[in-house]
Amino acid sequence: MILGAYWLGQIQAGYDRFDSLSRMARLHAEIHGLTDAKRRLGKQVARDSELLHLGALAHEATLRRLGTLEGELLTLRERLDFYRGIVAPARVARNLRIQGLAIIRSGTNQFLYRLVLIATHTLLRPIEGQVELTVVGRMNGRHQVLALRNLEPRSQDPLPFAFRSYEDLVGHLRLPAGFKPAAVHIAILVSGHPDPVLSQTFDWPIFLS
Repeated sequence: MILGAYWLGQIQAGYDRFDSLSRMARLHAEIHGLTDAKRRLGKQVARDSELLHLGALAHEATLRRLGTLEGELLTLRERLDFYRGIVAPARVARNLRIQGLAIIRSGTNQFLYRLVLIATHTLLRPIEGQVELTVVGRMNGRHQVLALRNLEPRSQDPLPFAFRSYEDLVGHLRLPAGFKPAAVHIAILVSGHPDPVLSQTFDWPIFLS
């Protein structure tokens, strides 16, 4: 009995050692696998960090280039606006004409005027602007220049216009008593440009009816 119990104990101990060794082997394998995974992950992290660094540098370089391009674009736009300011009035002036001005007496010191503007070519977009009409003459022996608002308070001054082919502007003039008209001066201003693109002076007797 004692001998049997001894061998049984030895066998049981052997099983326990075998089981422990098996578990240790599995643990070593798992540790080895985890170590390899950690190594691979570490390399991946290093690569990702390098890529992120390179990406950040590339992003920073792109932002700098974008800022440079925006500055260059702003400069080009400013130059374009400058040249437009030079060229556009000349183009409008070449395409804009005063077809005629007529003034007809309608009463004592009262007159009707008709001003016709035309475009030499029909435009895709309308020409927009204003007409400044002034009457030049003498009063009490002195030179006088009367603006439209002084001759017809209800009239818009300057006169607005917008047309593709022609514009017919009609209105009234009421001259002060004792004023002797000598000429009418027409100045045409186009929207976006402070200086007149076209001006013309008409002697009063030529068109007075």
